[in-house]
Amino acid sequence: MATFPLTTFPAPEDAYCPECSSSITLYDPMGSEFCVCSSCNIYIQFINEEPKKYKILNPPILKPAIPLGTEGLLDGVSFKVIAYLEMHEDGAAEYAWREYILYNYEQGYATLSEYDGHWNLLYGDNFLPDLEKPMDLTNSVMYRNVEYRLFHKYGRKITGLLGEFDWDVLVDRIRVQEFIAPPYVLVKEKTTSPRKQTNYYLGEYQEPKVIADAFKLDVNLFPAKSGILSNQPSKANEFWLWSFRASFIMMLVLVLVQLAMVYVKPEQTLMDQVFDIAYDPSKGNFEFKPFVTPSFKVTDASSAMDIVLTSGLSNNWLEATTVLVNEKTNQTWEVNAGIEYYSGVEGGESWSEGSMTTEVLLSEIPAGMYHLNVYPASGDPLRDKMSISVTINHVLWRNLLCYALLLIIVPFFCYLARAAFEKKRWRNSNYSPY
Repeated sequence: MATFPLTTFPAPEDAYCPECSSSITLYDPMGSEFCVCSSCNIYIQFINEEPKKYKILNPPILKPAIPLGTEGLLDGVSFKVIAYLEMHEDGAAEYAWREYILYNYEQGYATLSEYDGHWNLLYGDNFLPDLEKPMDLTNSVMYRNVEYRLFHKYGRKITGLLGEFDWDVLVDRIRVQEFIAPPYVLVKEKTTSPRKQTNYYLGEYQEPKVIADAFKLDVNLFPAKSGILSNQPSKANEFWLWSFRASFIMMLVLVLVQLAMVYVKPEQTLMDQVFDIAYDPSKGNFEFKPFVTPSFKVTDASSAMDIVLTSGLSNNWLEATTVLVNEKTNQTWEVNAGIEYYSGVEGGESWSEGSMTTEVLLSEIPAGMYHLNVYPASGDPLRDKMSISVTINHVLWRNLLCYALLLIIVPFFCYLARAAFEKKRWRNSNYSPY
């Protein structure tokens, strides 16, 4: 890393490979202590500014998606790509990924990692000073009041290198722990030898298009996405949050509208009376003598009317054909309502079913004088009483509940999709909460 302040990238300098004499471009010449010859794959250490042969490496398997020396503006910071590494989990070569070392002339190095087409931009404490030591918990860490949950532990093995470095990347033996709080990942690297130290890095998931645009590259040449990355943000989670908030706001609006209607048009009881009823043996078929209720007045231009019938039945039934009559226009609304109530004791336990009350609702009743024509029938010829109440502007809480149930359908399915995504995310983790 440069030892004096810079305001722009330093001019590249050329070094020469001590093995094959090929030219090696150094993009951070004052900070580079190690580099790789791209012609013969010799790992070189500079000693007293002279390149010395250090180690022979295998060439990288893949061509870097971002060429060395490429400059870009990523996350509001100017970067130049100065190195490329290929690595895999120690003992699990199928889990391979690639890292690009990014150099900024003011703050130093950052890392851009790519695994199966998924990208993360990682900063160390040179960018985030408070990252020096997050709070360690059991299988999680706390950083900036956010809990990061342990996802994976592994050792890493470098298999290919290009570019330049300010440290010996091949000598360190590192154990890694990854903690996630999507779209962020907090990486804890513990160097076991030859140095013994612990470093933390905070990464944020990046879309390939963002990376390609930052470095002015064609995103179609980037590796295709495969599977789900540990800290990949869930689109289903975004939809769930959006739908939950939207549904909550709509429910709140509905409740406020309902309360406003209650205030503007309060519920009014027009009639509440107990009527004598008498069985009519001349008609049979359980019919009672019809009767007419007293008149009542509806003053609002259009009202919802609630008619409640009640009878003190016991192990029997009662039905009533009820006709609402407009006394001026003779317009009628006919409804049938039934009451059933049964109870008993079985096996030492009491039981009951049905109700002694029934309710019917009529909507858009115009203003005017009204009465009810009631035609009762019952399986109990001795039944002699029934009560009728009539109210207008009845609060239709059931309608509100129906709307609420409809509003939660979308959030419910988004929640299921979110849960399915999270289960799939944690499928490859030994620390899955599922």
